[in-house]
Amino acid sequence: MTKKPEKILLLLFFFLCLALRLINITQKNLWFDEVFSWHLSIESLYTISVQTANDIHPPLFYFVLKSWNWFLGDSVLAMRLLPALLGSFSVFFVYFISRKVLNSAFSFVVLLLYCISPLNIYYSQEVRMAGMNLFLNLGSMYFLFKMSEAEFNRSFMKGLSEIFRSGVFWGYVLFTSAALYTHYFSFFILSGQVIYIIAVNRKTLNKYIPYLSAFIIIFIIYILWIPVFLEHISRGQSWRSPQTFTRVITEYVNYLKDLNLGLYYHYSDLRIVKYIAIFLGLCWVISIAGMFLKRRIRKDNFILILLVTFVPLILAGVISFKQRVEFYRYLSILVPYLLILLVYGLAGYKHKVITFSLIGLILLINVYGFTIQNSFIFKNDDYRPLIEKLNEEYREGDRIYVEPHYYGWLIDYYKKQESLEIPKTAYIRYGWSEILDSINVQNPQRFWIVLDYSAVDTTFFNQYKAQMDSLYTREFNMTYYMAPLRAELFRYSQK
Repeated sequence: MTKKPEKILLLLFFFLCLALRLINITQKNLWFDEVFSWHLSIESLYTISVQTANDIHPPLFYFVLKSWNWFLGDSVLAMRLLPALLGSFSVFFVYFISRKVLNSAFSFVVLLLYCISPLNIYYSQEVRMAGMNLFLNLGSMYFLFKMSEAEFNRSFMKGLSEIFRSGVFWGYVLFTSAALYTHYFSFFILSGQVIYIIAVNRKTLNKYIPYLSAFIIIFIIYILWIPVFLEHISRGQSWRSPQTFTRVITEYVNYLKDLNLGLYYHYSDLRIVKYIAIFLGLCWVISIAGMFLKRRIRKDNFILILLVTFVPLILAGVISFKQRVEFYRYLSILVPYLLILLVYGLAGYKHKVITFSLIGLILLINVYGFTIQNSFIFKNDDYRPLIEKLNEEYREGDRIYVEPHYYGWLIDYYKKQESLEIPKTAYIRYGWSEILDSINVQNPQRFWIVLDYSAVDTTFFNQYKAQMDSLYTREFNMTYYMAPLRAELFRYSQK
């Protein structure tokens, strides 16, 4: 294939990728994590830094989202357009990396699988850092390949001068630094890169100079965040439980299904999913066997892709023994590399009818996952019916109290977007007793209570309800069942 048709086809794949990510992009509600992103984005840069330091993720995504929202607004479409575009622009990096181990035809097969990937589409329609992290790590890989191909002067000083004038060098530094400031799992990709650099260049020490220079600058860029990073990894997330060996293996199996079916296959025919999982496992066995067949490619390129795929997979499993890791979310950045390896292995066979038959069936499985994903309108924490009820029943002077307080951000977001008449949610940051104090001080004639059972500790909720019933007249009660659990809405008035 000549360069011009190749570029045209690549551009068509970009538009295909973007179109699939724009389909039903506003269909599903903003769930809590997305609203948390919005909530942080309306704060100052200093407040974002402080609050992310108190959370568990680095701040760069929230900085970018804040700037994005300043230009385009904070509607569901505007905010989700950011990860959709980043997921689509990733096509160019995916193709370049694929070409390091595959010919152009099979590289476009990888792009086709990437475009229709339900898991990637899901995270390309979510206002979180997964889409941005994938794009940045792919960019880091692109520039690492370029650096490995670059020839710098063997003289130390002249070589250093050439390195610092190289756009490829600074591209690697900036993309890698940005990825580390976006999500900590980028360190897993970096670990695979470092192992590759050490292994490939161990006989020619002077080749370490560009990489060492890059790592020193990355360290300097990251140095301000290192104390927070160390505190985060030592503290972890208290609500995540340790996993047994069996549970970790199950998570790997589920991840295999998630890659090709997305996250909504639980709502489909699970018997079909069971057979699909067996078929996918068989495809991977065939692919891994094919990887060891003789191939006319640079072995180093294959090793790099293998390392940045399996080092994160292994480390995620190790961490799970201490605290559960949601593979489908945190390892969604591996989708392109896994697809490249899958096609690479299947392309190793001489009988292309078998190769393309298996790839065709895998593509159909992805289409099936895509249709399931688009047949459901909800994500987690779908407060839309609850908010509609509040808006319909609201009377001037009503107050709304939410336990835990941070779920009030969901109400606050939709209140702003849809110009609802409900008042600003009361944010009580220290617990139930503060809600009672607020009711006593504000003394509303009528008020609403939202109890969300997705909270970490709901053991006292029955006690809270009994306490309210003893002090006030319950006029209304409705339960809203939503993934992952439910929320209860109460209306009370003074006795």
